Amino acid sequence: MTRFQFARTFAVLLVLAGALSVLSAQSASPTLLFANKTVLNVDATSLDLRIEDTPPREYPHVNYRSQVRIEDGAREWAATRFALTGNSVNTLRITIRKGDILEKLLPVKKGIKGFFTKDQAAEYDATLDLEIAIVDPNGKVLSSASGNSRNTRTVTEGATDADKQQVWTGLVVASFDGLDAELQAQMRQVMAQYIR
Repeated sequence: MTRFQFARTFAVLLVLAGALSVLSAQSASPTLLFANKTVLNVDATSLDLRIEDTPPREYPHVNYRSQVRIEDGAREWAATRFALTGNSVNTLRITIRKGDILEKLLPVKKGIKGFFTKDQAAEYDATLDLEIAIVDPNGKVLSSASGNSRNTRTVTEGATDADKQQVWTGLVVASFDGLDAELQAQMRQVMAQYIR
């Protein structure tokens, strides 16, 4: 192999490696950072995530457009929050009874005055209603706790898709952080036999 052939082959390999790293970065979902990092040990052998109410894939619903949807947040939250001990044949069941992000367009100034100002152009409203239950092998609920969370954020005029994705991801994290704070006391009280 000549120097020229070697250099050309090396250049092609570099381009391919760069393309692969871009593709893997795009396909990898962001890791969510939740406020409460305390791991709770659960006397269960498996985790079951259920979605009762799937939001429509049409405007004004935008959860389906988010890189991190509420159900993705539930999986990651459960994985970081709960450790299954395998000390029983029970299942930890997490049910999303409602989880959605809605977009509401806001009025913006027009004309010369609008040219010199940047208004908030859209408001995003995230709602989350979730139940955590310990279920025996026969499907009987042994203990449960539930809670809900609602969060709102806005974006300015000219917000890019990346800006919106960041806001939606922030809403998913805020929803689980708010819900976690509400569920803590319940879980420690009514589920103390199964969750420590």
